[in-house]
Amino acid sequence: MNVGKESVISDEKINAAAVPGGDLPMLTIAIPCYNEENILDANYRTLKETCEAQGMPYEIIFGNDGSADRTLEMIEGFAAADQQVRVTSHFPNRGAGFTYREMWQVARGEIIIHMDADLAMPAEVALPTLLAALKDGADLAVGSRYVGIKAEYPLKRVIFSRGYTMLTRLLFNLDVVDTQTGFIGFHKRILPALDPRSDGFEILVEFIAQANEAGFRVAEVGIPWIHDTTSGETEVWSESIKMLAGTMRVKRRFGRFKRERRKNER
Repeated sequence: MNVGKESVISDEKINAAAVPGGDLPMLTIAIPCYNEENILDANYRTLKETCEAQGMPYEIIFGNDGSADRTLEMIEGFAAADQQVRVTSHFPNRGAGFTYREMWQVARGEIIIHMDADLAMPAEVALPTLLAALKDGADLAVGSRYVGIKAEYPLKRVIFSRGYTMLTRLLFNLDVVDTQTGFIGFHKRILPALDPRSDGFEILVEFIAQANEAGFRVAEVGIPWIHDTTSGETEVWSESIKMLAGTMRVKRRFGRFKRERRKNER
């Protein structure tokens, strides 16, 4: 997997990561964080309880994305007190995609589950639901606000989300209703076949589109969504402009990704 010139991730590191002592956790929970000090204590406890309930070896990776508050101090405190917690960090803020790739570099689990730090999809529902989809044969499971679910979501966000769905279906021929929740799970073995380079939130549609194009089985599963602004609220319209620009860059790279795959298959 080529993850871009500014990342140090490599196929070798992805495949060789191992827990000290030789045990390989089956599950990695990866949480990107940007200025999350108001919610981290409670949500860390929720994640721990939820992971313990699965009866699987696990680790939790918090990825600090250049936070300006106490986020880094807090997650380093979790890691100092809990050997199942690990931290990645960089400065300045680079975006969710850059943070994802840093976490992939050090992930030890055979299954990686991404969740947003706000746990807008409750961890006690999202984690077993995504794991069940992977157990049922999916290579990539995508948490959805709209598949059999009525999301608690402001109207302007619903409008943007639905419009973005139409755009991604047109650009990438995707049969996925909701690409942007940030709650996904996948088998780590699919990473070397993909080449997601986005630094922003558009990495989600890039990742899903590439997995679909590469022939991996993608399952979309409905999970309840709770809109909570405790950790801050994104300005929808300005963020939408950035997302659209980033998505058009993804489209150009996606064309190259398809051509390269077809050339290699000859």
